Amino acid sequence: MEKNQISSFLLYCGIGRDNFDLVRPMLWERNILALRITSLLAGGLGLIFLVLHYFLRSGIWFPYLFLLCGSVVIFLLLQWIRRHDSREIWCILICYAEMILACVYASILSLQSSNHDIPATSVIVFIALLPLSIDDRPVRMYAVMLCETLGYLALSYFRKSAHAFSLDLMNAVTFCIAGMIVYGIICARNVREIYQNLRVERIQRSIISSLAAVVEERDENTGNHIQRTESYVEQLLLRMRKHAGYSGLTEDYCSNVALAAPMHDIGKIRIPDAILNKPGKLTKEEFEIMKRHAAFGGDIIRKTMSDVEERKYCDIAYNIARYHHERWDGTGYPDGLNGEDIPLEARVMALADVYDALVSERVYKKAFSEEEARNIILEGSGTQFDPNLVPLFLECVGTYE
Repeated sequence: MEKNQISSFLLYCGIGRDNFDLVRPMLWERNILALRITSLLAGGLGLIFLVLHYFLRSGIWFPYLFLLCGSVVIFLLLQWIRRHDSREIWCILICYAEMILACVYASILSLQSSNHDIPATSVIVFIALLPLSIDDRPVRMYAVMLCETLGYLALSYFRKSAHAFSLDLMNAVTFCIAGMIVYGIICARNVREIYQNLRVERIQRSIISSLAAVVEERDENTGNHIQRTESYVEQLLLRMRKHAGYSGLTEDYCSNVALAAPMHDIGKIRIPDAILNKPGKLTKEEFEIMKRHAAFGGDIIRKTMSDVEERKYCDIAYNIARYHHERWDGTGYPDGLNGEDIPLEARVMALADVYDALVSERVYKKAFSEEEARNIILEGSGTQFDPNLVPLFLECVGTYE
């Protein structure tokens, strides 16, 4: 491997600085999971060692109690952060808190005169695994691993017998090198996987935007309707995730809904221009034709995305396109679904779609004021719209720029 390739890997996992900066925020989502796993692993080790000490009556017991209690505290903090405040700064602080916990634990163990009560291997393995949850830039993590290992060996050298120290040295070198190799492989794989997903998502968004733009260009009435409704959808989903009733919504689900929102009127591409751009009120027959755009949209998505591997996204896009004109009371179209039989993503889209239509000027009507639109949405709660979502959506009104 050439020198510039090595430096590129150590600094930016081989994908370049700009791409690494784009990927890095998403790495913390995985690091939260890694933190939970390592804290559970540490707590489990502490509990096992406490039980062994109780039966064998050898060595000192308080390092294991310290490891167990510290790991439990870190795990509980992670659970609280996950529910209340998932900002990256808290993840970083917890990462380093866990690192300090492991270092203190290893330091206490190194003060013993021998290794007869616990294999040094357990300590070094834990130290080697720990950096996986701190950051994903190899050069930093290799430095952390080296410092932790050297610190442990320094204390071991002064406190342990020559035989015990030689065992520590052998374990430390073996597991530190192995840890670096494993970490490098996992790090590069995670970063590249996220980067590739990001590239695919960008391409996907570009295609979706292009298709949606074709529809919007044909429909002279809408004017940036797609961008506005997408923003309303994102804001509503953000509030839903903070609400106890929707705390189970995943990041992937919300991302897919926001990504699919611009496709909600894709079926209008099959509606004749004479009806789509009619300046006056549609006749009953014309409105029946216009209503078909929902079913057309679902069919288009099913046919054009039949080979796409990401089935969850395709299903969400289909539901949004086909069902965003269904009503809570069952009088909507095209299938007359009611209540929670209407997919959640379609209920979300319905609020964003109707509100934007109300506050926007069209060739056949003037724009309603924000207050008037809010009142209309409120009046439709329980009949046209999901009554549980209406209050959350009204909190979003007025935040779009």
